[in-house]
Amino acid sequence: MIEYRFDIDECYMDRFFSPIKNKTQIIKLLMNALKYMLINQKVKDERKSGEIILIIDKMSRLFFIKENKCFSIVFPFTAKYDEAFFFSFRNKMNVDGRLTSEVLSLINSSDFESNCCIEFGSPISDYQEANDDSYWELIRELLTMESGYLRYDYDQQNYEKHGRSKVHPLNHYDLFYSSNATFKIGLQDKIEPPAFIDLLNIKTVCKFLD
Repeated sequence: MIEYRFDIDECYMDRFFSPIKNKTQIIKLLMNALKYMLINQKVKDERKSGEIILIIDKMSRLFFIKENKCFSIVFPFTAKYDEAFFFSFRNKMNVDGRLTSEVLSLINSSDFESNCCIEFGSPISDYQEANDDSYWELIRELLTMESGYLRYDYDQQNYEKHGRSKVHPLNHYDLFYSSNATFKIGLQDKIEPPAFIDLLNIKTVCKFLD
């Protein structure tokens, strides 16, 4: 099993813990996480506000952890460490800072929101011809992959807002991210990050709902 841990500097917290409502935001999160892990900067203890954990085994996931919140998404890349971190897509395309910047530029551009397939495809084709034949394959994977989003919250504010009711339990899992698909599973007690990670580890004992 591969497991790497990265402390999150307080100035990066909004980049990783802003609300997620669609696939575009999932891709941005994934690219920003790759950038952060590639830099792998040392964080002073007084500036540590969260943690990213990358686990690649039978599962391949990123975990984002801060006080009272954990969430996870799929990690569709391979990783290795040899004095620095290296990531690749299907072992044939190096995923570096330049590539992550290109993907972020693509999804932030007006072409990405265009109703015209030519306007959407042109920058992808241009980059692929100039740089790497696998670029469209990567973009297609990011757009179509199952994101595997799951979040745990200890949410005192909304629990109080909903009259301390079971409509919005104090401890709960949120499954999926879009408003039309999401739902909650209430928990009796608060859980810690290791329990959340264990829930998603398909090589450990399965959890049961009563």
